[in-house]
Amino acid sequence: MSNFDKISTYHGTAELDADNLVKGNVDATLGGGELGQGFYLGTALHVAKAWAMQRHNSESVVEFSFDDDEFWSFDIESLTEIQAIEHRSIIRERGLTRTYKFSKDIVWGPIVGGPNVYADQHKWESSRGEGFLNGDKVLRRIR
Repeated sequence: MSNFDKISTYHGTAELDADNLVKGNVDATLGGGELGQGFYLGTALHVAKAWAMQRHNSESVVEFSFDDDEFWSFDIESLTEIQAIEHRSIIRERGLTRTYKFSKDIVWGPIVGGPNVYADQHKWESSRGEGFLNGDKVLRRIR
């Protein structure tokens, strides 16, 4: 399989957390963000690195690389920028950034809260998705 068949996404975090993620310890119930509860991966390495620096004073980023076909086998909710902004507003207004779920495996949309730098995010929110990210079909490495 060539590199063109792979998807690479990134998670900026603290150094200790990066070590645990590489070992396969993703927990989608712990995280929260602009689209609610889940484990967030971004499509841009530089955005993940900036997030890690801003939130954790660290440059630790974990890359999650997996087969393109595996990704498309999940139940995915794809949001436009307008939809992502609307969902973010409702989730924040209701105080649900740590609990809201779309009842999907993955929610895919642009990052809308923050600087005007375009990057997509994948919010993994299901136990099936969590199991996949922790499994042997995903290459996890610190960048």
